[in-house]
Amino acid sequence: MFSLNDRRFQEHYSFLFTVFNILQRRAVLKQTWFKVKQQRFARFVDDFENVQSMAAQRVIERLSRYDFSTPSDPEEKKVHSLMKEIQSLNAKVPGSSSSRTQMRREIQSLSMHLGMPSLFITINPADVYNPLV
Repeated sequence: MFSLNDRRFQEHYSFLFTVFNILQRRAVLKQTWFKVKQQRFARFVDDFENVQSMAAQRVIERLSRYDFSTPSDPEEKKVHSLMKEIQSLNAKVPGSSSSRTQMRREIQSLSMHLGMPSLFITINPADVYNPLV
C-alpha cells in the first residue's frame, strides 16, 4: 500500500497509527491463542479469578516503592506468578513494555557475550554546499 503512486496512505495523519494498532491487536490474539492451547491455562484462569484484591494492592504498593523482594505471602506469590504469565504473553506484542524489556535484555546479553559495541562515524560535509563549513 505504501509503494503505490497514490500518496494518500503515506500522508494520512492517523493511518499508520491505525495499522500499528491492528498489528498489536493481532499479536495479542495470536499469543493468547497459543496460551489457551497450553495445559496450564486452566490453572491460570482459576488463579486470575480467585486472586484477592488486597494482595494485588500490596504488590502494587511494593512495586511502586521499587521493592522487588520475593513475597512470603501465598496470595502475593500468586499475584507475582500471574504477572509473569502476562509479561510472557506481552513479550511478543510489538511496542509493549514487555517487548521493550525483552529487547533490552537481549542487547545486554549480546554485550556480555560479544563485548561492548563500538561505532565510528565520520561525517564529512560538502565544503561548497554546507553552511556550517
